[in-house]
Amino acid sequence: MNRLLVLLLGVGILAGCGSGKDRANGDNPLTFEDFEALFPEKELPYRLMADSLGQGPTDTVVLKPAVLQQFLADTIAAADFPGKAAPRFFPLAHFESGDLHYFVVQAVGKSRAAAYLCLTDKEGRYLNRVLVAWKAANSKDQLSFTLDSKYLVKISTEMRLGPSHTALKEDFYMARPDGQLTLIMTNSNGPTMPGQIFNPIDTLPGRHKFSANYTSGDLNIISIRDGPDPKTFLFFISFSRENGSCKGELSGTGHFTGSNRGEYKDKESSCGIAFQFSSRRVSIREIGGCGAYRGIKCLFEGSFTREKSKDQDRSSAR
Repeated sequence: MNRLLVLLLGVGILAGCGSGKDRANGDNPLTFEDFEALFPEKELPYRLMADSLGQGPTDTVVLKPAVLQQFLADTIAAADFPGKAAPRFFPLAHFESGDLHYFVVQAVGKSRAAAYLCLTDKEGRYLNRVLVAWKAANSKDQLSFTLDSKYLVKISTEMRLGPSHTALKEDFYMARPDGQLTLIMTNSNGPTMPGQIFNPIDTLPGRHKFSANYTSGDLNIISIRDGPDPKTFLFFISFSRENGSCKGELSGTGHFTGSNRGEYKDKESSCGIAFQFSSRRVSIREIGGCGAYRGIKCLFEGSFTREKSKDQDRSSAR
């Protein structure tokens, strides 16, 4: 009798120690640890190209809808896969940084495939999901993404403009503690209209008193936007002089060194820029060699006039 009890206890222990993948195929709810175990642990930087989408990994399980609903969201891909044919979901990667967990989930349908970056807190509570990779048979655009060693998210959008012509836009994000992504920079080689400058930080928040666009002629701009904290600011500088024979372009994060002064120092070179702000203008001058970002015979210097914001234009029209 005692031997029978020991045998039954042993079988029960073995059944309870099954892997997360085994339990994912059952009907019982998973623990958050079980859910984590479904995702391969990958090293950073992690890259997922659009061309690699479309087939589920052979060494992992298909995520059941009940599992997605328990830990993420049952409508994770509803907007991208309309119709009755629901896609299959596969766990691609898992990363952990501080209080955030990053899960990469792939969705595969008949004519399209996507990947989502899903974020939870350390207790497994779902916070957010973002479409980070995409490929479809009838789409001119495709998405790829990278998560670097500092957990900076880069989403690259490749747009087909013609049979042999493409444009690339890169959006860079940082995740906040609540799981929401904040856009910090955009780069693009897309076409612009003659006389138009592409401003990669134009849509970012501008609540600081010096956050604005400052111009000097049609093709010279300094754009200032709010930084990650009150002591910093984001900037974009672009100028074209001498009928386009001398150009320069630079973007980065500056630091306020006084009530109306700021400074930028490049980590990759000796380049430095000093900013002097007033209520209506900003002046800049080089405090280091910035030849890598401009023509040989011109400098990052000059005074730029503050443009009216859209709210100011509406107020003056009343």
